[in-house]
Amino acid sequence: MLKIQSILLLSLMLTLISCGKAEGEGTQSDGLADSDHRVFATSSSYSGNMGGLSGADSNCQSAASAAGLTRTYKAILSDSGNDAEDRLIISGEVYIIDSLDNSNLVVNSGVALWNTDSINLLSSIDLDENGNTVNDSVWTGTGSDGGVFFTDNCTNWTSSGGGTDGFTGSSASLNDQWVESLSEACSNSNRLYCISQKQ
Repeated sequence: MLKIQSILLLSLMLTLISCGKAEGEGTQSDGLADSDHRVFATSSSYSGNMGGLSGADSNCQSAASAAGLTRTYKAILSDSGNDAEDRLIISGEVYIIDSLDNSNLVVNSGVALWNTDSINLLSSIDLDENGNTVNDSVWTGTGSDGGVFFTDNCTNWTSSGGGTDGFTGSSASLNDQWVESLSEACSNSNRLYCISQKQ
């Protein structure tokens, strides 16, 4: 009798555990459910000559890999022919994660990320790939709507020469200045924003 009761109790516990799992939670990587996105500002800084968008994406991937992150990461960056909004797939919530693996929501969706003229970010993107705080300029070439910002893109991110400028955001900002702050000389060294893409 005791054995039967133990089996029934175990079965009930397994049922409760199964029912208690949040719907859509799914598998996890890089500290988040796979349906969500991780974003960070790089710990390293780069001149405006990054070898184009592909070079910037490689910088993001290298930073992520060095921190032990396993997803694919791309730079939040536009050039003359490519808007950041169009080249990035952002379909879930976006988070920053600190060095203690605590996550903080930045936006609920990609739509909200490109709407900071009206609604502020919930958290500034001021943590690097290791979860350490950064407060610096970040190359973006992008307006708050996710589109290319004029022609301030260091000749499509291939120039660090004098007389060329690149548009930047501020990692400490919650409003549209997170991505649309000011132009800087391409010889300057600034960080990149990197965001995970769907697996």
